[in-house]
Amino acid sequence: MTNIEASREDIIQSRGYRQNIVGDKFALYISNYPVNAQYLLSRIGHPEYVLAELCCSIGVTLEYLSPGFKQLIGVDIDKDILKACEENLHNSGALPNTHLIQGDVFDDAVLTKIDADIVIYDIPFWYEHKQQNRGNLIDKNPPLRPLIQKIEAYITKDIVIFSPPEWEYDRFAQDLGEIEFEHVYINGTHNRNQIYLGNLVRKNGISQIELFS
Repeated sequence: MTNIEASREDIIQSRGYRQNIVGDKFALYISNYPVNAQYLLSRIGHPEYVLAELCCSIGVTLEYLSPGFKQLIGVDIDKDILKACEENLHNSGALPNTHLIQGDVFDDAVLTKIDADIVIYDIPFWYEHKQQNRGNLIDKNPPLRPLIQKIEAYITKDIVIFSPPEWEYDRFAQDLGEIEFEHVYINGTHNRNQIYLGNLVRKNGISQIELFS
């Protein structure tokens, strides 16, 4: 059974989410694994820094990164998803440390509101394309480079990009220059890539991490 075919309860159990997590099957499927969020906490956490996540969805990454940052900012365009995010952060105790913004991350007026030391950008549309077989995931997503340039200009050059495993190193390196392109394996499966920019780069080129939930 693939994750796309699995029930909501199966996804909660297999990924190690809290039993009272709020969100439908779609939201849970596109969300981060807790084990990966905890790994990120150990890698980029800084108690004096503010972290912003663009396309934060139901807040799994924010919840697990909360202990490592002075403050968190979550941005999502969907008001219902953001409401679920707020409830999840409340239930986990992370809400007092978090400011949520409803808006389009491609809107300059939204980006200029954000004052953060590190930005996470979660590339959208993974699930929809896999579920509906809608063709080339790369070509159907919004252009990456213009958004990253805006983030660098308005907020910070220290950026983490969550990418589907289908995207390859050469495409990112061509668009973004010096990067660390980390293959993330979870329970033996290539789950995603994480691309580090700015001062977050430890190794220029391709790296790999294996995690188990």
